[in-house]
Amino acid sequence: MTDTKTFPHSIGLTSVGNARELGGYKTMNGKAVKHGVFLRTAMLSRINEKDIAILKDSYRLEKIIDLRSDEEISGNESMALFTGTSAPEPDPEIEGVRYFHLPVLDMNYFMKGLEKIPLLDDMVQMLAMTIDSGLIGDDLYFNFLDNEPGKSSFRTLFKEILSLEDGRSVLFHCTQGKDRTGVAAMLILTALGVSEEVITQDYLLTNDYNKHRIDAERKMLEASDKVPPEKIDTFLMAMDRVNEFTMTNVISHIKASHGSMLAYINRELGITDEEIKTLRERFTE
Repeated sequence: MTDTKTFPHSIGLTSVGNARELGGYKTMNGKAVKHGVFLRTAMLSRINEKDIAILKDSYRLEKIIDLRSDEEISGNESMALFTGTSAPEPDPEIEGVRYFHLPVLDMNYFMKGLEKIPLLDDMVQMLAMTIDSGLIGDDLYFNFLDNEPGKSSFRTLFKEILSLEDGRSVLFHCTQGKDRTGVAAMLILTALGVSEEVITQDYLLTNDYNKHRIDAERKMLEASDKVPPEKIDTFLMAMDRVNEFTMTNVISHIKASHGSMLAYINRELGITDEEIKTLRERFTE
């Protein structure tokens, strides 16, 4: 089981990456998010039976929210650059747990950009072209929030949280559990009254949970003659690392467009002030 001192907020899974919870974060009114309710992870397709038992028995898992695209789940050669495989990666069926597929990414936008990038054997070169195209970075996050697929999925995410049974949990994930999952966590924590500083701290925990992968990727990139040293961090961001400036820019984008984070949740997602109040009454203590 993951050491919770080294990895705060860990939910103790060994076969699922970036597996943690939002419980324990302090809210701005002096309360804290309840433990064992909001679980965030990378994809579940390779989860083992021991970890399934933890989710069912220790967390009383009720719902899984899969934020990935159809292409990531069913397998797609073009998406292999981001998923690491072109093979199907469906979530397992878990008895007693309801599954919701809520794709966040506007695939019309994304695939149109990918069409300009040739399929190559050299994944580093493909990644460089993808980064240069602007498909990876702040604009990708803005796409999650501004386009209807993302708004519809986040809207449904909140509705499913509101209908969660007392004492049960919800698990939300994408592929690496960092970008779409990070935005979902940002929205949930905002609704619960957690500060932007703490939201950013939660976002950055991905770097701790992915440290071994990031270190290995850094060595690989440093050994490549195709990646200038000054661009290594940018490449890592497209792989398994996150940067606090990404979350800062996303929050600034929302404020510039909508006035505040809560205003976005109200107006764009249709979550009312009364529902926000209910969320805080039910899921903070």
